[in-house]
Amino acid sequence: MSYEKLNEKVLSMQEEILEAIRGCVAIDSVKGEARPEAPYGEGPKAALDYALKLGEKLGFKTGNVGNRVGWAEYGEGEEMVAVLGHLDVVPLGEGWTYPPLAGEIHDGKMYGRGVADDKGATIGAFYALKAIRDLGLPIDRRIRIMFGTDEECGSSCVQYYIDQGEELPVMGFTPDADYPCIFCEKGMTNYTLGKTVTDPGDIPVVSFQGGTAANVVTPYCRLVVQGDIPVAQGEGITVTKKDGMTIVEAEGVSAHGSTPALGVNAAIRLLRAVKDVKFGGDFQRMADFILEKLGDETNGQTLGIRYVDEETGETTVNLGIVQYDGKEMSLTLDIRYPKNASPDEVQKNTEAAAAASGLSVLHKTSAPLLYVPKDSELVQKLMKVYREATGRDDQPLAIGGGTYAKAFKNMVAFGPGFPGGPEVAHQPDEYIEVEALMKSLQISAAAMYEMARR
Repeated sequence: MSYEKLNEKVLSMQEEILEAIRGCVAIDSVKGEARPEAPYGEGPKAALDYALKLGEKLGFKTGNVGNRVGWAEYGEGEEMVAVLGHLDVVPLGEGWTYPPLAGEIHDGKMYGRGVADDKGATIGAFYALKAIRDLGLPIDRRIRIMFGTDEECGSSCVQYYIDQGEELPVMGFTPDADYPCIFCEKGMTNYTLGKTVTDPGDIPVVSFQGGTAANVVTPYCRLVVQGDIPVAQGEGITVTKKDGMTIVEAEGVSAHGSTPALGVNAAIRLLRAVKDVKFGGDFQRMADFILEKLGDETNGQTLGIRYVDEETGETTVNLGIVQYDGKEMSLTLDIRYPKNASPDEVQKNTEAAAAASGLSVLHKTSAPLLYVPKDSELVQKLMKVYREATGRDDQPLAIGGGTYAKAFKNMVAFGPGFPGGPEVAHQPDEYIEVEALMKSLQISAAAMYEMARR
């Protein structure tokens, strides 16, 4: 069908949509201290209440699951399809040009924390659903907009929804990534490896610290050693001698943990600069593990976990955070693997390599691969809508990152970012172009309609 009337209806509500998004952006919905009726704190609860009231105001049936997930629904039928978004946000941070909770529009862009991730697309979906209802378009399945409040801190909200036995969608999408459509998200295993220091070695290491997060290539690292040690000079390396200490600092190039080859790891750069120093002890074991099992490799070859799949890519391994203080030592590995990988083999080989270096598993989390075949009903419908709306012949994507879509079996990430668009999520001056937002909501409305038709 032509989506002309649907597109016109969505566009006619632009001012109302922007005002509703602005109202949600005004709520600082960063996760906070749990309270009896607010498991993720007052901010996420206020955002949840806001969306529920909006759903009621627009005339939809609504539901609240444990003050963790809310939903608004329209239609009849035994089956339900879903749009899954989230209303929690990362901390506001510093460096904003415009107020982060105001939703101000400047030069065609709306600024504010969450406008791109994910309040804009989630609140906007209410109006996409309203357009379908107001036009009286025939649908065979109910359409439910689901909005969680803990996506940024682990997605426990949706897990709670599932554990409570709530209705599962037969298919759906999360507008929390990019177009055209993400049919595969790699499986993930994250490790914290380490041990209590029992052997200080021959050269006393005071501290070794680097990294900001497990899923970020180590951008900076610092080593403090008692005494005078030789350091190989090189790019990004700074050496300071002070108070009988040698301080070595390394600057790297940050990159997301799903694409470590795009960065330069500061911890590896630093250890390579001191590789001729015979530290001995536990620090030496950790340094050797990092240099010998990781080094400049980002595909897990030496760990014995490299898999290559033509459709879904190859294994990636990211060293994120390193820490040694003379009492405890640890490092994090963010491992992502394609469709043909064996998760059990990945874990077995990684843990064996760590054990051989005297490192124990201090913490481990895993997330399964998301894979919805490109010829599936869901992907075919979404790609049809996208291609009609844009005139582009882009192909479905496989990515290393993870989205909310992993919460349900037949769900994929779909928008709202267009190819070549800016990466503004989690950044100061997060924004969304109003024209791109409205185009995305038109696509969402058409996708919701297509999913709801048999």
